[in-house]
Amino acid sequence: MSTILCATDFSPCSRTATRLAAALARRRGEPLLLLHALASMPVDFFDAPVGSVDWAKEMFIAAQTEVERQAAEIRRTGITVEPRVVLGAAADIVVEVARASGASLIVVGTHGRKGAARLFLGSCAEQVVRHAPCPVLVTREDGVDLECWDSSRPLRLAVATDGSSASEAVFFWVRTSARAAGSDVSLVRAYWPPQEAARYGLEEPWLGREGHPELLKLIERDLRRETAALAGAHAPPIRFRVAVRDAGEELADDARGLGMDALVIGIPKHRFGHWTPIAPSSVLRSASIPVFCIPETIQREQHHIPRYRSVLLACDLSDIAKEAILPAYGLLAGGGRVELCFIHERGREEGVGNPAFKASVALSDNERSVVESKLRALVPAEAAERGIGTRVSVLEGQFAAGAILAAAERLEVDIIALASHGRTGVGRLLLGSVSEEVARKSSRPLLIVHAKPGDGRA
Repeated sequence: MSTILCATDFSPCSRTATRLAAALARRRGEPLLLLHALASMPVDFFDAPVGSVDWAKEMFIAAQTEVERQAAEIRRTGITVEPRVVLGAAADIVVEVARASGASLIVVGTHGRKGAARLFLGSCAEQVVRHAPCPVLVTREDGVDLECWDSSRPLRLAVATDGSSASEAVFFWVRTSARAAGSDVSLVRAYWPPQEAARYGLEEPWLGREGHPELLKLIERDLRRETAALAGAHAPPIRFRVAVRDAGEELADDARGLGMDALVIGIPKHRFGHWTPIAPSSVLRSASIPVFCIPETIQREQHHIPRYRSVLLACDLSDIAKEAILPAYGLLAGGGRVELCFIHERGREEGVGNPAFKASVALSDNERSVVESKLRALVPAEAAERGIGTRVSVLEGQFAAGAILAAAERLEVDIIALASHGRTGVGRLLLGSVSEEVARKSSRPLLIVHAKPGDGRA
């Protein structure tokens, strides 16, 4: 049976953490492990004053006595509690014990230090959050409606997401753990318009101080799809928050202002990854309500054969590009949708990019019409018989790889397919490899059909 681990240092914020841990153990029907990490005192047995060893032993006994006393209070409410005192650095001990005991949740208090105090003293809670093998609930002493947590009323959770892989872990946890414990969920989507517009291939990210309506529609569409399993009978409400300044502080303010019981955020696997609107350290410093911190690594591996229902097939109308057509349609044996796209690469702006690319003008309406007709002629005759629909389009972008990736996001396809010209040596160095760049940056599966040896087009 999984266990909730509560770390206590007997401070006021730890008392609040213990109360929340007990409430969650009751809600979830899980036992509680009450842990106190006692920093070992360096003692030189030859030079130490007489009695110092006994003093360290007395410290351990006193800590054990206090943990036992707190455990006894919790047991009287019908919860199974194991008290434990371990010598060592608090953050390290909490993480080690959580991993060894298979804890489902860690609950810790935070003193909320900021500025110089945080710089010199550090934050035990943040260290636990960064290295924990399971979700962590961080709480301050104040700002918690303890009666609500002790009651049977569903907890109101503000689930913050920024579209990152850490957000996927948040949805997994809410679906498998938070909902099972009875919680009402609201979504807060933090985003930076230029970043999102680049992902979808939109050229106008702003409308005043907010994101452009077309951009918001795409973000909401994808968020609804990602959280479909959370909806139940009612779709959760969504609030959008532009990350103009410190999004962590704004999210904390939003959650408190909406009367939420807790905020839920994802913790990236790599601390120094690419920039995202939600900085966990900022949220933990700013939030006055408890924060559930969900590590990106908690998601279970998926072991099932995927079924593709949509594919983006990038084609430049060359003979080599046409070699990807039949394999791409073959991915949709059970029917589906093909987005057959011609990529018109505008090339570099003056003074920017690879000098081998020459800037080109946008296609005229007549040229677009001609290209679309050529694309339609490439659709296999048996596609309709197999329930495969095709939509043709002409995409323009500064560089082909970026246009393909943005189109895949915008058109919401399951997989990307394209042919590789197989350039090597100087040709690859000067012209680059579209397929290689797409493969390196795509979040979707990719089918690459390589040029046949000896066709003279490498």
